Amino acid sequence: MAFTRVTSILLLGLCWAVLVSCENQTVAEVNNGLNEPDFPTPEYILPCSRKDPKIDSCFLNTLVHIQPYLVKGIPELDVPPIEPLVIPELKMENGQGPVRVRAIFTNITTIGPGNYSISKVRVNLPSYRFDLHLSLPKIDIHGSYDINGNVLLFPIQSHGDFWALFGDVKAVARIQGVEEVKNGVRYMNVSRLLIDFSLGRARFRINDHLNGNNVIGQAMNQFLNQNIKEIIEEMRPAASASIGKYFKDFLNAVFTKLPLKVWMHDT
Repeated sequence: MAFTRVTSILLLGLCWAVLVSCENQTVAEVNNGLNEPDFPTPEYILPCSRKDPKIDSCFLNTLVHIQPYLVKGIPELDVPPIEPLVIPELKMENGQGPVRVRAIFTNITTIGPGNYSISKVRVNLPSYRFDLHLSLPKIDIHGSYDINGNVLLFPIQSHGDFWALFGDVKAVARIQGVEEVKNGVRYMNVSRLLIDFSLGRARFRINDHLNGNNVIGQAMNQFLNQNIKEIIEEMRPAASASIGKYFKDFLNAVFTKLPLKVWMHDT
């Protein structure tokens, strides 16, 4: 009789534990609101694990792996080829210092971004913070421009076509993401993207439609190239903000089509 009573108590305890466990699991699923299947892994993705002790190295390998796909473009993510990289428009405004200008660049074609290399990656998954250190040997850019303001006390009002060559480019991209749940599926949204860069060398040439090839147009080209370091240094914050905004929108367009579970496994 005693054995039967003990057995009954143990069975009741086991059933209670199972019920509590199931209830907790159900509550967790309801609270999380997740409904994530086992998504197929695209060939351009090398997924990482949240529990990987070498998560920095894993993401570095992921970015190296996806590079040739980015060069050609990824149609299913609506990602155009980055070689050349075509940017419809960039706006820059700098209202302080010796370079005070408002500039709009349009129909920008950039040759060389596909040759990027990544030297270091730092990842903080709990906060969704990603720091990328990149370098580019050379970037060749051409497009149209419209600029108004003052450059080193030299008044400037000009629009036309431009060409620029940047060499030995070093950049650091700091990406801050947040997790979002849509229809039971987790995604990452980029809430902030900061870019800083340095240039080993640079050259500019403009074809001013206002001044043409006359003395003023030639003088502007000479002036820009003689003072290129000072101008770039003054415009760097505005340029970084403009480039950061463009790539933030670009990445968010990609991440809305790429669930977190595809590129970041939970186990």
